[in-house]
Amino acid sequence: MKDKIVLVGFMGSGKTTVGKLLSKALRIPFVDLDEEIVKRTKMSIPCIFEKFGEERFREIERETLVEFLLKSKNLVISTGGGAPTYKNNMELINKNSVSVYLKTDFEKLWERISKDSNRPLVKLGKEKVKNLLKRRLSYYEKAKIIIRTDGLTPEEVVKKILSEVS
Repeated sequence: MKDKIVLVGFMGSGKTTVGKLLSKALRIPFVDLDEEIVKRTKMSIPCIFEKFGEERFREIERETLVEFLLKSKNLVISTGGGAPTYKNNMELINKNSVSVYLKTDFEKLWERISKDSNRPLVKLGKEKVKNLLKRRLSYYEKAKIIIRTDGLTPEEVVKKILSEVS
């Protein structure tokens, strides 16, 4: 197994939940990129978007991602939904880790994210968010492993990932 596993997928696909469980199962540290950005900037993600715009947020996200990818220790990393789509992030992820796309049906995603005020892009509305997912699919589908999460518990998703990476 490579020393890093990076979870990619749309917001609400379960990257953080699955990442925490996976890191426990593998006994290696877990890093949530969004939480790391909040810690470093001392600002919430919506605040960064509002104050500096999405482009600056993506730059900070990329710097943080690169730093963790280049660390030499074992890690499970959960990315933000847009991270794989910025510059050549997906290629970097694939080069330096085992990438896993948590593929989830849009209606299930919308059900999970639509009431979450910490997700700036939800304010765009359901159709625009659906189109955003469509635009991001080609990046997510470059992942080395694709796991369909529909109908699975987070624990079952972890079992599937473990069977693919071991």
